[in-house]
Amino acid sequence: MLLEDKVAVVYGAGGAVGSAVAQVLAREGAEVFLAGRTRVKLDRAAEAVEASGRRRAQVATVDALDEDDVGRHLDSVLNVAGRVDISVNAVGFDNGEQGIPLTDLTADDYCRPIAEYTRTHFVTAKAAGRQMVAQRRGVIIALSNPMAKAPAALSGCFGQYAAAVEGLATQLAAELGPDGVRSLCLRPTGMPASALEHDSAPGRMWRRAAERFGIGIDELLETIGGGTLSGEPVSTGDVAEAAAFVASDRAKGLTGTVINVTGGAVAD
Repeated sequence: MLLEDKVAVVYGAGGAVGSAVAQVLAREGAEVFLAGRTRVKLDRAAEAVEASGRRRAQVATVDALDEDDVGRHLDSVLNVAGRVDISVNAVGFDNGEQGIPLTDLTADDYCRPIAEYTRTHFVTAKAAGRQMVAQRRGVIIALSNPMAKAPAALSGCFGQYAAAVEGLATQLAAELGPDGVRSLCLRPTGMPASALEHDSAPGRMWRRAAERFGIGIDELLETIGGGTLSGEPVSTGDVAEAAAFVASDRAKGLTGTVINVTGGAVAD
């Protein structure tokens, strides 16, 4: 197994991507701690994780925008496990608008997603990074989106916040690398399955966008998941498998970089 005896924290673990990541990390041998805002979703994710792994998943409601809350949770992880080897931020917010021209957005509508996504990634990476520096090992994994590389009209500020998250991941790698800590970012393309989860943040945003475009949600999701070179959309499982590999010791040469998980939909 890739992650035998590793300790992982997954933020946003109640969401479609975070839950998939947690399941694969557990399957590969990691002890997984699930953090998120909605207990019922976390409990559902924990059941799936326990079915995938050999250990009971630890669940906690955590506000990943709050430094104190994240710090207290990480302290509790350290009390139980003694260390943290992997930190994954898969947090999603229903805080942005697509299908609206930039010139029609208010400054608050434009800035809020950028502020919140960069804040959560900074807060969680800071907490994990301090502990990983002390133990002189660890991997921090962020998630962005394809608009960071390929701007798309009517996509709001999604490309800008993703570019900021990618920049944070690479700078962390430069600063923490001498202490044995790797930092990188996964850049997946649109995953239609992530919108099908009941009451998911991507689903709510894409449904609003579909209404603005005057099309059905299924048609929009087909477009969002299209463009891959295989013709098949990227799945949450695909992203989770990539996360497990880059978190493993087999990927020691990967840090300070963005991993393209778009299925070729966005070329490097």
